[in-house]
Amino acid sequence: MKLKTRMLLALFLVGSPLLAINARFQNAVKARIENGYAIVLFADGTKGVFPLGSLKEEDRTWLESLSAENPLARGKSEVVVVKEAQTTAVKKTIQVATAVGPLETVQLVQPNVMRDQIDATCMLYARVHWLDIAGFYMPVVDLYKIINNSSPAHPWADPFYRQSLVGLMDKFTPRPVIHNLPGQADPFKWARDEIRKGRPVLASFPREVWQDLPPGFIAAHPWSGGNVGHQVVINGFTWNKDTQKGTFHIINSWRELPEFDLKTEAADGAMVIEQSLSPKGEPREEAAKLTVVDVTLVSSMGKTNLYKVETSDGIRRVAAPNADAARKMVESEDSAP
Repeated sequence: MKLKTRMLLALFLVGSPLLAINARFQNAVKARIENGYAIVLFADGTKGVFPLGSLKEEDRTWLESLSAENPLARGKSEVVVVKEAQTTAVKKTIQVATAVGPLETVQLVQPNVMRDQIDATCMLYARVHWLDIAGFYMPVVDLYKIINNSSPAHPWADPFYRQSLVGLMDKFTPRPVIHNLPGQADPFKWARDEIRKGRPVLASFPREVWQDLPPGFIAAHPWSGGNVGHQVVINGFTWNKDTQKGTFHIINSWRELPEFDLKTEAADGAMVIEQSLSPKGEPREEAAKLTVVDVTLVSSMGKTNLYKVETSDGIRRVAAPNADAARKMVESEDSAP
């Protein structure tokens, strides 16, 4: 049945003009109703998850009729289940660890699900990939709950989006253990050391300096986060101790370029190393109490500012309304169980 026929069916079901249906649902082509939510596929290929209780009766009736006529199949990402009984075992993340002559290669596992980001949400998708590699799987419904309730064009300036990024860690038991780049460490050497331990590394590209990538990729995915840049995950490397050169294997959140190898000379001055994540089940290391040394304003984005927070355990970049809030966010992250 064509879209026009479906609209006529909706008119018959709701007994009111088509305009009574919310405009965002008039371009829906498939739907699935389950567990109190409507999962909807739109004509432009995007998806959304909407609580049934929040919908108008006309919208709910329209989506229910659509789900019966053109049901949306379950994606592969929804069948991955992590049993609680497995939480005590340490997730094996190292897939390859070899040394042939001067060349060392370490490669961690891929994410269970390679995701294609919606709008400018790379900070969210990178963290989901990061968690996935370490053994913490995030259901797609939880992912869409954050996206659907955040500003699509400038999510990093949305308080709900920023708080959701912080709250990702609270969704798991045991809580994921994060390791911050120490202030005096060589970032790339530290990243390689962390990957040798089986820990994926969160990184970012603050500026448009990906000389090794085809121009078409940059054109299709323009930087729009200013100094926030584009967020990625490192899950492997090669390193030649004689030439002091190598590559980082990057996990990305673009369907056209889901992963690639970046030469260390191209990464130098372009890629910022941020944090690593322990594999699920890895014993927690005793760490010294974190102290905030200095908070510096980097840039302003409307009512939100980006701060560089220097600590005794490295530097953080934090989006917050003021310097005091940025300080408290970093201190509370350190005190979290």
